[in-house]
Amino acid sequence: MVLINIANPWVLLTALFITLCFMYIGKEAKSAAVALLPLIAFLVLLVMHGLQYLTMSTSEIVPILSKCLFADFIMIFLTYISYLWIDDIESKAKKKKSIDNSLEWFWKNV
Repeated sequence: MVLINIANPWVLLTALFITLCFMYIGKEAKSAAVALLPLIAFLVLLVMHGLQYLTMSTSEIVPILSKCLFADFIMIFLTYISYLWIDDIESKAKKKKSIDNSLEWFWKNV
């Protein structure tokens, strides 16, 4: 398996920039499907890094994979919050009733 080291600062900044571009496009297009793509990509990376962590037992790769898993979790959290925000924008723009107002609790506490 190929190791995609997302814990490398340049790779992480590039992934963050690409994610922000997707979020901007999703916000402008008022489409949550565009914002869902980075979330799916980071979930695939999380599964891939988890499988590599379980199968590769060399001592030099384990710390790198631990950092990659941590970065994956942080990016999934950020993209999930962004996805909920863009989904709320889409539901207001298309006048669809949202199943639940998922971010209302977040904005009340901020």
